[in-house]
This record gives sequence, C-alpha cells and structure tokens, in this order.
Amino acid sequence: MRKETRRRSVVPTTAVTAAAAVLLLAGCSGSVQVSPPRTGGTASAQCAALQKLLPSTLMGQHRRSTSPASDNTAAWGDPAITLRCGVPVPDVLNPKSADYDPSAVSTVANGLCWITTTGSGGGYRFTTVKQQTYVEVDVPGAYAGQDYPLPSLVTAITKADPADPNRVFDCL
Repeated sequence: MRKETRRRSVVPTTAVTAAAAVLLLAGCSGSVQVSPPRTGGTASAQCAALQKLLPSTLMGQHRRSTSPASDNTAAWGDPAITLRCGVPVPDVLNPKSADYDPSAVSTVANGLCWITTTGSGGGYRFTTVKQQTYVEVDVPGAYAGQDYPLPSLVTAITKADPADPNRVFDCL
C-alpha cells in the first residue's frame, strides 16, 4: 500500500507582508476623481498646453492620473492636491455675485497673481486672477504648514496662458 504524502506550501510572512504593501501602494496611486470644467476654444487649447507643462511632482508629491481623464485636471499625492483648468470666474472676483470682494486676499507667487480662499477640511484653494483662463489649485488641510504649490506652477501656467490685460482685479 502506498502512503500518500501531502506537501504544504508555506509562504514566508515577509513575502506576504511585502505583497500586501505593494497592493496597498498600488491602491493609493490610482486615479483621483476630479470634476473637469467644460471648456472650449482658447480655454481648451490653453488647458491642453498647460497639461503638457505641469510638473511630475508638486510639494514633494508624485503626479497621479485623474478620472475622468481630462486635459483640464491634474492631481498629485494622497490626499490629492488637485488642479482644474478652465474654471468659472471665482465669486469673489465676479461683480454680479453676492460674494464679490475686490479686496479679497491675494497672493503673488513669482509674479503670478492668485486669489486665496479657504477650502474644505482646513485646506486652501488658489485661483489665478489675471490669466485668460482661470486655473484653481486645491490643497488639502493635511499639507498645512508645508511648502505651498504656487511657485512650482507659475512657469507652466504663464507659458500656457498669458495674462489678460483687460482683467480689472489685480493683486494688492
């Protein structure tokens, strides 16, 4: 009579842990849901040009894909720092809005003017002021106290979208 032997495969715990870490990291690098603004004409062309010029890292965070894929959106890190190109005029800059405030807080970063508003979760939203196509950047509160993203975006934005000399609002 033949004796049946069973072989048991044992995977070392370190291999299981490493595989789990890889899967976890892969999940973190997935697409970020970002609602793309609808654009047309010049704004579409400027957003497409900007997309090609954006940095691969921002605030030390690596670029991530956005969903739906669009030339009007970009993201970096987790939690995601997001960029939307072609957004409507911010309410604080729109004279027809109840939130209009021509003295709103503004920031100048390497010559580019931005309006700064508070975002959700203690974060910030920066929106260009003088460009032909408005670009907004949302920075989650998790990055509070760290370097901010504007200087790293100035060159790309000014190359893709020159300032509009007819914009009345300007940085103070």
